[in-house]
Amino acid sequence: MGILHRCATLFSSFVLVATLAGTPAALADDFSRVERDAVSGTDLVPAGGEPVATALYSLRTGSDDTVRAYTASPDGEVRRRAAYVESGWSDAPGEDADRARWVVANAYPHRDLMSLSLDIGLPLGEEQAIAGTQAALWRVLSGTEPDREANDETVLALYDHLLGTDGALAAGPRPLTVGPDHLEATDPREPLGPLTVSSTGDAPLGVSLSGAPASWLVDAQGRQTDRVTDGGELYLDVSPSVPAGVVTLHVRGENLPLAEGSLFTGRDGVRTRPLVTAEPAEATITTTATVTWRASDPEPTPTAPETPTETPEPEPREPLTEAAPSPVATPTEADRIPEEDLPTTGTWLSGLLVIAGALVVSGLIILVLGRKRRE
Repeated sequence: MGILHRCATLFSSFVLVATLAGTPAALADDFSRVERDAVSGTDLVPAGGEPVATALYSLRTGSDDTVRAYTASPDGEVRRRAAYVESGWSDAPGEDADRARWVVANAYPHRDLMSLSLDIGLPLGEEQAIAGTQAALWRVLSGTEPDREANDETVLALYDHLLGTDGALAAGPRPLTVGPDHLEATDPREPLGPLTVSSTGDAPLGVSLSGAPASWLVDAQGRQTDRVTDGGELYLDVSPSVPAGVVTLHVRGENLPLAEGSLFTGRDGVRTRPLVTAEPAEATITTTATVTWRASDPEPTPTAPETPTETPEPEPREPLTEAAPSPVATPTEADRIPEEDLPTTGTWLSGLLVIAGALVVSGLIILVLGRKRRE
């Protein structure tokens, strides 16, 4: 029993090591996390609501890089253990995203407290600057308006200043993309692609595959590769021994330039409050694309059209003649049973009655004679 247990443990360890070895390096640390050193701002009271805390968070975007960020909505919770990824503004209207970028580009901490104080004509502290910037972002992205009677006058002054113009900042290129993000092919005889990689950095990007075996990444010249640069094209070379499959391409970039106003959300749908970066930074980012292929459906074998065959006319048949009816056999004299051989029922019954009467009379005579002897 001990030997079986040890074998099972060894097998489990082997499977774990194999699994970890097969995991692309791009998945190791391609996410960001909220640090513990958030700076608190003045509480905000939304119109018709309860006070909500504000804060300027610190988001770790790389091994040594952090960036300060605000929340995109007053609802929900910032989960500090959640993994965040740069996700773009695809779920937000374009004008809202452009307005949000302009707000953070013209607010604290991208601009210092002294210059903002001169803009609003009031001395501005850090807590008030955080609350005023946060209030402007919530108004742009979620429609939340502050209560004019319940909030700090300086906070409201910064809020009005940031929303007093129609300023907008168009989005620049995302730090890392692959296009198309999904590629399909049927019965590939040539490498599948191209998949074009775009990056805001100059350094080479790491690429790897996960999924179906017997497939390799190659460049435009057909050479196997595990690196690509901005604008580079990748192809998937598939072995003919694999008629169908799915692979995921992972592209990883380190120290990629990240503009202010970038959106970070919970990785893989994790529910945590989205964050908007408040200053430029650098980030480690991974993006993916999938490639699928399958064998083509076999073409139906053409069949020769059927030639109509002539149906032979039936040969004329002679008319059937009605068969003469068979004569009915009539009984002959030899077949009849002689009448004298048949039993006469009345005569036979009369004989039985005569015999019975004789027996009764005989019995009476014997009985009378017996009594006379005794007397």
